[in-house]
Amino acid sequence: MGGRGSRRATSLIYKPNMKTYTAGSIVLRRIDLGEKDRIITILTREQGKLGAVAKGARRPGSKLAGASEPFTYGKLFLSAGRDLDVLSQAEIKESFPNVKQDMRAVAYGMYMLELTNQFTEERNPNPELFDTLLSAMYILESGTDAEITARYFELQFLDLLGYDPHFETCIRCGRKPKQGRLGFSPSLGGIVCDSCGITPSDVIWAPDAIISYINALRRAEPQKLKDMKFPRGVRRDLANILKWHIRYRLEHDLKSADFIDLIAMFE
Repeated sequence: MGGRGSRRATSLIYKPNMKTYTAGSIVLRRIDLGEKDRIITILTREQGKLGAVAKGARRPGSKLAGASEPFTYGKLFLSAGRDLDVLSQAEIKESFPNVKQDMRAVAYGMYMLELTNQFTEERNPNPELFDTLLSAMYILESGTDAEITARYFELQFLDLLGYDPHFETCIRCGRKPKQGRLGFSPSLGGIVCDSCGITPSDVIWAPDAIISYINALRRAEPQKLKDMKFPRGVRRDLANILKWHIRYRLEHDLKSADFIDLIAMFE
């Protein structure tokens, strides 16, 4: 038993002949490894999502401590390993201090990181996705409403990955919904009308005015989000629709979404 543990540990040790490289990175997740190290999941512009060991990151005064925290953007110096890459140096470009002082912003920020982590596969570069996440983080840092920022990111994110929900016309018959209300089916991925067949059992009803807010979010320039105002009912309906649309595709809930719900109870 001790032998197996030793062999596993040696695979994580930096070796001089490893291929080294640098990558612009966003830390999505971290877990502790032993008493001194961390394993981090990062999204890089060049390599896509990958896992790396930050050796000694938990030691007092470690230069890798801040760089291995979630919601940190930086230039990382890495070495390719057999199972996990190894983080040797880091240059923090942005730690988003304003976000970290606001519990609500932290909650929605962690939600965006978890959403990215759950939907992406390792070593599958998507520079546009990286830029979209980084842009959303800077939007949060600017003081823009955290919930609106998250909705904006969800719509951009889903579109990039080919999971964009269909709101323009009924996904079954192609007709525009009648004035008053619309039904959204997470399983079908779009709105349905009640005049072209049996209404799906998972349909979520909402006022048809929600479409104008969705289109506004889709077309919005990042710097304009700060001026956007959404009524409480629209926020609730849009959050519910996107939550179940995403859940149907992931087949499970996101832990960070529960944290957001908990915060909302005390607001």
